[in-house]
Amino acid sequence: MLDLFLSETPGIVFILLITGVFSGFVAGLLGVGGGIIMVPFTALILIKTQPEVSTAMHSAIATSLAVIIPTSFVSAKTHMSLGNVDFSVVRKFALFVIIGGFGGAIIARFLDNSSLKILFGSLCIIFGLIFLVRIIVIQHGLPNVLFRACIGVVVGLLSSLVGIGGGSLMVPTLTAFGWTMHKAVGTAAVMGLFIAIPGMTSFAVMGIDMPGRPTYSLGFIWLPGVLCLAATSFFMAMIGAKTADKINRDKLRKIFGIVLSIVGLRLAYSGLSAGGFGIYL
Repeated sequence: MLDLFLSETPGIVFILLITGVFSGFVAGLLGVGGGIIMVPFTALILIKTQPEVSTAMHSAIATSLAVIIPTSFVSAKTHMSLGNVDFSVVRKFALFVIIGGFGGAIIARFLDNSSLKILFGSLCIIFGLIFLVRIIVIQHGLPNVLFRACIGVVVGLLSSLVGIGGGSLMVPTLTAFGWTMHKAVGTAAVMGLFIAIPGMTSFAVMGIDMPGRPTYSLGFIWLPGVLCLAATSFFMAMIGAKTADKINRDKLRKIFGIVLSIVGLRLAYSGLSAGGFGIYL
């Protein structure tokens, strides 16, 4: 059925628009940026429709980061209007996640398609388990600047490396330091911008001379994918953020955690089957 949809341009556009709907809603609802949904679907579409492309994962990650920028902006603006953003936290983490955001994209440039599948799949499994467990508050308030720097760089690096907004790591981190779920989600949505902008910029620059990219690409960024995904995720992020205060997110987090773990296992297995880790020099 999916192959039938992807055999014609309207079908490709439709799948991308639907992917944007779900990723935007989840981004606003859980503060995760939406990349966890966008990356595997975009990579699948590129592999099915442009089999000659050898950088499907790179392009999917870069495209996801480009879409996360407007999605995070809308989500953050909505959470700000609801009073769910702690800007003192944003100020203390911003520089560190920006550094990590640049670093993650640079590392991704030298990894091959299979390596990125394995990394993305492994992180999905970890994120899925995080969503399934109850976060324990270890202290009230942020740790010292050295510890914050380590957290910020790691969050930015891993998020940019696999094309996500950072909420999957930042939300449980802030929750563990005593912030409420609503504040953690809103604050993570703002920090998604500080990860996506440097990450997207690095992918755009470092992919310019790379062979095997999809048609109509800016560096690694697949422009048709950005337009279609952003067209729906932009609006759904606002709806997701407004819905966040009205539903039981604990149940939703558990369902999402199970789905993430399954997707992660599938992608990691696919990467290992395709040859395991490799690098581009």
